[in-house]
Amino acid sequence: MSEIMVRKGHQSNQERLESFDRILESMKELNSPIVVEGKRDVSALRNLGYKGELIELNDGKSILFTVEMLAKKLGRQGIFVILMDWDRTGEKLAKKLQKYGESCDLVPNLRIRRNLSSLCSKDIACIEELPTFVNMLKISS
Repeated sequence: MSEIMVRKGHQSNQERLESFDRILESMKELNSPIVVEGKRDVSALRNLGYKGELIELNDGKSILFTVEMLAKKLGRQGIFVILMDWDRTGEKLAKKLQKYGESCDLVPNLRIRRNLSSLCSKDIACIEELPTFVNMLKISS
């Protein structure tokens, strides 16, 4: 990853770090399962101190199977967080998860993904790079 630049008219790196901390805190407060793409995403979130339930999408099971498992576990109107990368593949997966989740009477949360994407999509493209992103912000703050 290249050096994170402070852009005039944008948040300072310290403000971006504080924004990230608020997003991470909101993930913890939700206390809902978070669906990520794979093992490296799980590792990244654990590295950042997230201790809640994480579900890997790329575990060999279909997206529909994963959503049906969530529906059985959470019940009607159960909330789950969709935290796919903000690349083209992540966007497709997020849309499928949302569609399947809604068809199973679940409430998919995409807000955290949108917030993370708007905060750091110019610097990184995926969840697994979040620890590096945070460390760069800390170094340059």
